[in-house]
Amino acid sequence: MTSHSGPPGEQSPLVGSSPRQRPSPKRRRLRAGLIAALCLAALTTIAAGLAPWTFSKTALIDAISGEIYGSSGLYVAVKGQTAFSLLPRPRIVVEGVALADPSAFAMLEAERLSGDLRLFPLLTGRIEFGRITLARALVTIDLGKASGAAPLAAASRPRAAPTARLGDVSLIDATVRLRDGEKVVSLENLWASLESRGPAAPATLRGAFDWRGERMEGFLWVARPEAIPHGDTTPLSFRLDGPSLTIEAEGMAQSDVKPRFVGRVTASAPSLRQAFAMFDLSPPLPGPFDNFRLAATASLEPDSIQLSQLRFSADNNDFDGAADLRREDERLNFQAKLSSGNFSLKPMLAYLPSLSNGDGQWSRETFDLPDLSRADVDLRLSAAHARLARLSVDDAEFSLGLRAGRLELALDRAKAYKGSLKARATFAPGAQDAVVDIHASAQTTGVDAGALLWDAIAREDIGGSLDSNVTLDSSGDSMAALTRELNGRASFTLSQGAIAGVDFERALSRLDKRPLSSPIDIRSGRSSVEKASATIKIADGVAEFEDGQALGPGFALTFAGSTRVSDRGLALRARAIEADANGAPRQGAREIGFDLVGSWDEPNLALDAKALIRRSGAAASLLPLPASPEDGAKER
Repeated sequence: MTSHSGPPGEQSPLVGSSPRQRPSPKRRRLRAGLIAALCLAALTTIAAGLAPWTFSKTALIDAISGEIYGSSGLYVAVKGQTAFSLLPRPRIVVEGVALADPSAFAMLEAERLSGDLRLFPLLTGRIEFGRITLARALVTIDLGKASGAAPLAAASRPRAAPTARLGDVSLIDATVRLRDGEKVVSLENLWASLESRGPAAPATLRGAFDWRGERMEGFLWVARPEAIPHGDTTPLSFRLDGPSLTIEAEGMAQSDVKPRFVGRVTASAPSLRQAFAMFDLSPPLPGPFDNFRLAATASLEPDSIQLSQLRFSADNNDFDGAADLRREDERLNFQAKLSSGNFSLKPMLAYLPSLSNGDGQWSRETFDLPDLSRADVDLRLSAAHARLARLSVDDAEFSLGLRAGRLELALDRAKAYKGSLKARATFAPGAQDAVVDIHASAQTTGVDAGALLWDAIAREDIGGSLDSNVTLDSSGDSMAALTRELNGRASFTLSQGAIAGVDFERALSRLDKRPLSSPIDIRSGRSSVEKASATIKIADGVAEFEDGQALGPGFALTFAGSTRVSDRGLALRARAIEADANGAPRQGAREIGFDLVGSWDEPNLALDAKALIRRSGAAASLLPLPASPEDGAKER
């Protein structure tokens, strides 16, 4: 094969063809004249179509208003000057413009509107925007009229197709004010871009704004924008991303009488408490709620949020379940049923008021309680394993109820320390200066007392199977005040246990031979206890011990006394006596009396020294002789 390259029109020596004929000068003039005529006709057509806008401000405003209303349904009001230019590209500039939704749900006021026009619609004398830019705009959205935007979907309204395509819209240096009654939230320094290829094509909204000192970025994608005015469903995706909060949603949206979204929602926040603060809210529970993660199938409406297949984590706790949040008569109503494999209450303890001062006394710091009157809560939680500080329970069911500012916390049931326990506490606003009224109760059945005390206060002075019942009431503005006003009742029964730090059997058996060594003997070990019980009555911060008794190998113990809860001081008097296996005193039984006094942390066991000295033959003479009647008469 032979190729040939050369100047265009040059005949190849190998190919027999005639040379290309150049158009004659006459034909070139005819073609140029035809093109000029067509351009002149096009310009004449455009000029004829644009003449009313060029020479009449009213006509131009009417054209702009018709285009925007026909494509978006928004009313337009022009406040300033308008300008139209054809070159270098068709363009309209309006100084001062307002756009409003017919339902007054949303209104936009911009200092400047500039729009690029599509060329071919101009040939028919019609305006069609390719892009609109709104600079320094103020957007006001009244959330209280959200349902007012929905009547567009009423069945009686005919479904008319949009008469024009608005094109892309940009907001530059805008401010958005969200109004809900008297509450106003502002989004500052906003830029946004709405990209759309027509009502039947997907629309994408991207933007960024400043909110509460944080820069947020947002994304919204709507598959069928034309469905929104008619109340039809459309696929929708949404994302809001900022330093304190990230939310993503993907599902189906509907703008009906009540706008609705159903789909999958995920959210995350370094601190849920900090994220709530951005909405002027606070969690009804104490705790930081750090490292918050949530994923759920959601049904969202203006006044309700329903979450199913819910999974979320916070403070290293993981939960599954369902939740429902509603707004009823300006009050929030939250209900949830959750489950957890391992649940720790430790992070919440750091947010509770301090119980004691550094000196070991009850804290006098005034309670600063959150306002719990704006929400009602019903929370149920089941946990395979749960921890409160060092306390540990299994198969636990918790509940939290909040209504009209009254908070009720309950451990409805739990297995713990080889037994079971229940507890309930109610907190309500106090009268006058009390700040808070408290009612609490607790029950234990067959609980290992030694293990419970060790985990609770790092001591195991008493061991055994513990059955107890406690009821307490108080009111005050601090822990010190609560202890002074404490009232209640408690009872306990201990079986097959032990008392550490005392050995009653050893001390009683050696009392006759070495009475003065009894203080050493009694503290030399521990005493086994077959059964012990007592009743405690509390009035005005003073607890009285009644019917206290304990039975063990070789002894029977009775005790009584009191403790001032506010001072954390103890004053008990006890008597141990030799006894048989049934707890009955033996014939000529030995006995030892002693006092248990001092602080709760370090009580002091003090024996009756005079009784021990009298039992010692060598030391008895050291005691002063009792005064005789004759001595008394002489003194008189």
